[in-house]
Amino acid sequence: MEIKVQKNISLKQFCTYKTGGSAKYFAEVKTPQEMVHLRDFARIQNIPYMILGGGSNILFGDEGFPGLIILNRMTKLHIQGERVTAESGVNLARMVMVCAQNNLGGISGLCNVPGSVGGAVYGNAGIPEMNISDIMTHAIILPNDSEKPIMVTPDYFQFSYRDSKVKRTKDIILSATFKLQFEPGMKIRTEISQYAKERLQKQPTGNTCGSFFKNPGQFPSAGWLIEQSGCKGMKVGGAMVSPKHANFIMNTGDANSSDIINLTIKIHQIVKKKFNVNLEPEVQIVPNSPFKSQ
Repeated sequence: MEIKVQKNISLKQFCTYKTGGSAKYFAEVKTPQEMVHLRDFARIQNIPYMILGGGSNILFGDEGFPGLIILNRMTKLHIQGERVTAESGVNLARMVMVCAQNNLGGISGLCNVPGSVGGAVYGNAGIPEMNISDIMTHAIILPNDSEKPIMVTPDYFQFSYRDSKVKRTKDIILSATFKLQFEPGMKIRTEISQYAKERLQKQPTGNTCGSFFKNPGQFPSAGWLIEQSGCKGMKVGGAMVSPKHANFIMNTGDANSSDIINLTIKIHQIVKKKFNVNLEPEVQIVPNSPFKSQ
């Protein structure tokens, strides 16, 4: 199997923050077979690897990535009755819209969640009313300790708030199947329109990864904590806490990853001092998160 592996590719163009260094090795995959092949290639070469989807929940350090970035371009989508099966590279918003066109509801709330299906399952993406794990029936994964893909049920993932077991096991999600329900098309379109309107009212647009920190359970939200700590509008270099939503850290145009990381560390320290809460990042910081030991 011949797959083009490139060297020293800038990662800025593949993530919504538009920052970060270069990947030592970089390749795109369009089929599960190619994914297996590249995973095995990285193991044979004894280099670290990671899968990149929509790049909407990741912050690459300015030093880049020392191994292989596998860009997931697996985009097959199949609907049968009330079940939809999507390969992990499918854009989540696209899946929601295709489902709406087929009068399938129960997923409209995810229309504003950026990124890929695989990334959404990986991080159990969702909104206050629902998580993607609520509608998933099974998935096809390539386990870290296996040479062949297997089918698993949601129990396998040990889902929790914005988390799943595969964040730690390095299993690769190849596809996922979801159980929806037939609803009137007008009802679904109205729901999607309402969710989109609410997003525009509450959330900023631009170079951001959405909510940076997870919401701690004992307080209204991470954004509330950050705002009450006086951090709204705070800047470090080209990075800024959004004046519109305090849990959105923005690249105003000329930020590097260090600006964003240093700003989030500063926020973390201020919130810790005022509320004695350790905010935990929802965004994945690669290759090294400064929050691991805190």
